[in-house]
Amino acid sequence: MPLGLFHYQVLTDVLEKIHYIYNEMELADTILSKVSEALNTEAGSVFKIHPGGEIEPLASYGATLESLKKSTFKTGKGVVGWVAQYGQPIKVENPHTDHRFMGTVDVSTGFKTRCILAAPIMARGVPVGVIEFLNKKGGPFAIPDLELVSIVGREIGIAFENVKLIKNIETARAFREAIVSSLSAGLMVVDTQSRIVALNPSGKRILGLKCACDEENSPPMREVLAGYPELVKILDGIAAHTYGPMSRKELALTLGGKPSVIGYSTVPLTSKDGKCLGTAILFQDITSFVKKA
Repeated sequence: MPLGLFHYQVLTDVLEKIHYIYNEMELADTILSKVSEALNTEAGSVFKIHPGGEIEPLASYGATLESLKKSTFKTGKGVVGWVAQYGQPIKVENPHTDHRFMGTVDVSTGFKTRCILAAPIMARGVPVGVIEFLNKKGGPFAIPDLELVSIVGREIGIAFENVKLIKNIETARAFREAIVSSLSAGLMVVDTQSRIVALNPSGKRILGLKCACDEENSPPMREVLAGYPELVKILDGIAAHTYGPMSRKELALTLGGKPSVIGYSTVPLTSKDGKCLGTAILFQDITSFVKKA
């Protein structure tokens, strides 16, 4: 039986919402809320499948998430586990006579299950979660309901993968920023358009700068370093003749109104295919060491 206009409207509404959500829990709650309301069910849950076969409840409606987490869900165990194992949707009209039904969940949640509708959340052809709805009010689940939940499961798998990807990117970025920020030396990254795309706290302290320099706010190098024409000249020369890393050199500058010396070295930044992306310069104020020498 093909989807009716109502089911298409529900599907459209869900898809409009999910691709603008980048938090796993919020995504699960939104999907559950929209579909449960549309199908007029008493309860529903969204589960996440972990690599070891453990299945974690992410969101719940009709029973608290805390009570649901008291039960153990695993691939191959119960209706949810069956869907996770075989990657197939299922409609169970009389769960108490179905060998896959876990009655222990009803005991721990205090809920009474009369009928079940469940489908895998798919990503790249592999189940990564399960979406389940219980007890449709006013009658049993219909085939179009099952088809709707199956389509939702396939579509939201992409959304969950996007959330995971964004989380990994954010983690990697935070780790990189932590490393850069903890350096005692100054670090400046200049792209091929002579814009400063990164300047760590130590670099700002050494040069006495207060500008914000990152990938989203990349001011022109000459504007930021207007007070250091000698440094601009060196960076321009490096950008024009970058063939490899430059060993440590020294440069006389006026820092904080005092004659100073910085030691610096540069490294060209290239993409995997060898394309030049810019230059990174590491520098330190070595005035005190030069004077002692």
